[in-house]
Amino acid sequence: MLVKLDVPPLCLKSNSDGTRLVVGCVDGTIRFYDTTAVTEEEEFEEIWKFQTKSSIRGVDIDESKGRVYAITKNRALCVFDLETGRRTRCLLKCHKSIPSAICTLPPTALKSQQLATADESGEVKTWNFDAEPPMVREWKELEEEINDLKVDVKSNLLATSSDGTMAAFDLRKAKFKVRSELMHSELFAVCGTTRSVYVGGEDGYVEVFNLNEYGNLLERIESGFEMGVNGIVELRSGLLGITSGGSNKMRLLNVMPSKRLGVAGCHGDEKDMDDGIDAITISSDKSTVFTMISMSQTIKKWDMQPILEGIPILRAQDAKSKKKRKVEGFFDGMVEKGDEDSDEDSDDDEDGGSRKKKRRKMDSDEEDEADDEAEEELSDEEVDGEDEEEEEEDSD
Repeated sequence: MLVKLDVPPLCLKSNSDGTRLVVGCVDGTIRFYDTTAVTEEEEFEEIWKFQTKSSIRGVDIDESKGRVYAITKNRALCVFDLETGRRTRCLLKCHKSIPSAICTLPPTALKSQQLATADESGEVKTWNFDAEPPMVREWKELEEEINDLKVDVKSNLLATSSDGTMAAFDLRKAKFKVRSELMHSELFAVCGTTRSVYVGGEDGYVEVFNLNEYGNLLERIESGFEMGVNGIVELRSGLLGITSGGSNKMRLLNVMPSKRLGVAGCHGDEKDMDDGIDAITISSDKSTVFTMISMSQTIKKWDMQPILEGIPILRAQDAKSKKKRKVEGFFDGMVEKGDEDSDEDSDDDEDGGSRKKKRRKMDSDEEDEADDEAEEELSDEEVDGEDEEEEEEDSD
């Protein structure tokens, strides 16, 4: 289902079951929609809307506390009531630079940290709006703009940066944990699963890290996108949905084993290749995905059940077996060559032995023939000699 807005959207976030959607727009409005109801103009039914003074840079939903959070270009951090849309709190100048990412935190976070925000200078802050002052922690471990914030299953806050690294912060101890090695390009989106963490890069590859081991890279997977991977969501265990700002398609990527499974669909017209997907969000129950294109001012709702029914579940044993390549190691080559030579030598020995036996037999046959001829000549000479002796006796 494709919905067109009257203004370009900049960010969006779904609730747990995909029935509600909050959207931040370039004109500074925050809109809260009911995605199950559609108006006559083929738009989501709007529940409430709030007008701010600057464009919205990020939004998030905290259903447990009934709040909607938003960060704006004029560096404000606002809190809204989920049901009514009334603004309950607004922190001016929450960052020194323009905020760029926002993420709600789990209850396991130390000192009741409820929210994390990041800005274009690489600074990360955590907040507790039930305390005074609300800011809990502040870190400046990254050097450039932070593009995404996510929390893994081990309660680590992950921040991807344009400086080509990812930082991890331990929320249960409220301290910095580790910064990854320098990657091959800028890092955009991040998605954590129960076993690994996947990060989209500007060069079109998906960087893979072991869960809770973010110092060194584990693997790189080619996504099929040329303009970078700016959106990653887990559709089900072992299957990722990835998007790019240079394409209106959502691709499917199987992990463990790593295999590209084609395209799930297009946002809009398949022939329209000028617009790329700017943002993607998925409901907590993984039933619904929403994608957004700012240029065309459209939002698409994806019902994932019929799409996933046609996608096979791949295991390691189902992966296409690779051809066995010849070992090029020095010793391995000697062993292989030696085995082959030994086989050839054994064959040669067998052939040579049979030829030698045959030759011996032929030689023995020739010797026997020569002996027979010699005996015949000898016998003839003896007969002639006896005849001559008889003739001499007669003459006498």
